[in-house]
Amino acid sequence: MLTLEVTRLVGFTNSKLISAFFKVFYWPMCRGYGRYIIGNKPAGEFYRKLCSFQFYLIHRYWPNFSQPRSFNEKLWSRMLHDRNPILTLISDKLLVREFVLKKIGKEFLIPLLWQGANPDEIPFNKLPARFVVKTNHGCGYVIIVDDRMELDKKNIIRQLKKWLGTNFGQDTYLGIGWAYKNIKPKIMIEAFMDDEGKPPVDYKFYCFSGRVEFLTVHYDRFGNHKTRSFDRNFEPYDFRYDFAQWEGECLRPKNFEKMICLSEALSEDFDFMRVDLYNINNSIYFSELTPYPGGVSTKFLPLNRDYILGEKWQEK
Repeated sequence: MLTLEVTRLVGFTNSKLISAFFKVFYWPMCRGYGRYIIGNKPAGEFYRKLCSFQFYLIHRYWPNFSQPRSFNEKLWSRMLHDRNPILTLISDKLLVREFVLKKIGKEFLIPLLWQGANPDEIPFNKLPARFVVKTNHGCGYVIIVDDRMELDKKNIIRQLKKWLGTNFGQDTYLGIGWAYKNIKPKIMIEAFMDDEGKPPVDYKFYCFSGRVEFLTVHYDRFGNHKTRSFDRNFEPYDFRYDFAQWEGECLRPKNFEKMICLSEALSEDFDFMRVDLYNINNSIYFSELTPYPGGVSTKFLPLNRDYILGEKWQEK
């Protein structure tokens, strides 16, 4: 009966009224329940059903989070149930550096120029001409500075204070990104790693039980974002999120096998993990580990691949 009611509701998803309902009432209700009732505990039956509306809205099938079969069911089940502290460690963009250092070595880390908790203490005058400002506790909290002499310090400080006051795990979408919930917010400034003056191409490796199955290659992430997907041999792969697809040339990196090896070393402790790397002038750099790729708002295509990859995600 509940599934039927959701089906009727989603039949009107193009309506601005329904869209407003989700943003103004449904998401805050889920976040509130997660914050005040669930806390750090695994989700119970009511919370699973509550979150199922969003899942259906995105993926168009009713999920089973208790006995998940598809990739996305297992991904959401991780968000709702898995409370392993290592997920918090690897989601912290500062602490994960130590994890990477021990696993593959310092040479794959982007140089860290400064870190701290107070935006007013950032030594802007001592930084290079170009750098990247970010916080460690969420997604999308990034400011790219192309020219230090033209930056608006007050605006950057204001934005950072806003981000630092947000709990990404609790305050975004459904509030089920538990891995981010207990991260202590900090600021980090990294060297600007450019590829002919532009942000580098982003290679995202999807690893199951320490084995790369496929990757997505992301172009112009902060502009006209487009992607392509390849298998572990860099052959075209039938997978995509609901993003625009890159139609231009996409060359296999000369050190692609090394990227595979590094991804598998970084993911060997997990039943599933996405490993994000850069490859700049044949030098490989670590970007991040992502336990919840796609989050709760990105559509997965095609549907049959959802179940094929779900079979590869075997709990350790």
